[in-house]
Amino acid sequence: MRELNSSELNEVSGAGFIADAGTALGRGIGAIIEAAGGKGGMEAGTSLGTGIGQVVEAGLGVLSSIVGGLFGSIFGRK
Repeated sequence: MRELNSSELNEVSGAGFIADAGTALGRGIGAIIEAAGGKGGMEAGTSLGTGIGQVVEAGLGVLSSIVGGLFGSIFGRK
């Protein structure tokens, strides 16, 4: 059995579109770094982009819960 890389792990865990966009952006930045002569830029950029995307998604999830709870309590919904 082999260990999954971050992209494969996100596919299995069902990452959202923001994390996917962050992954793509990080992959692009990593490709530019590697083209300029940096080694390991692709993997580092991909991991960084994925992490940033996941943090943004988590923040949006919390914000959505807060807003939903606030309006739910105002309008009598739970």
